[in-house]
Amino acid sequence: MLCDLGGILFEIKKREFEKINRTLSFTFAKKSRLGKNPTFQSVNGYEESFEIEGKLISRSNSDLKPIESLAKKKEPVRLTLGSGESLEVIIEKISEGRSCFMDNGHYVKNDFKISLRTYSA
Repeated sequence: MLCDLGGILFEIKKREFEKINRTLSFTFAKKSRLGKNPTFQSVNGYEESFEIEGKLISRSNSDLKPIESLAKKKEPVRLTLGSGESLEVIIEKISEGRSCFMDNGHYVKNDFKISLRTYSA
């Protein structure tokens, strides 16, 4: 298992999973000073976000439907990484790019990106 998002497994053999990006964002308030460099004050904590990217090739045109259904609930879901790390996240965005169309309108290649943000109650 590479990761599990709300019960949907991402495995090498089942989904063409390419990578997970992790970002930590820190917030600071900037204070300008006359004739000097600005100072910064730490405010709040930090935000952690993830992006899951992959390609679906020659698969069903509805492979992303379970993830879309999960996202449309707009509720926190459990993200468990292959390393054992487990957190609650919200699904902020699902992007997909369809290409290599056939005569019947079906596409052969589907690139996807799922944007997640950690959730704190």
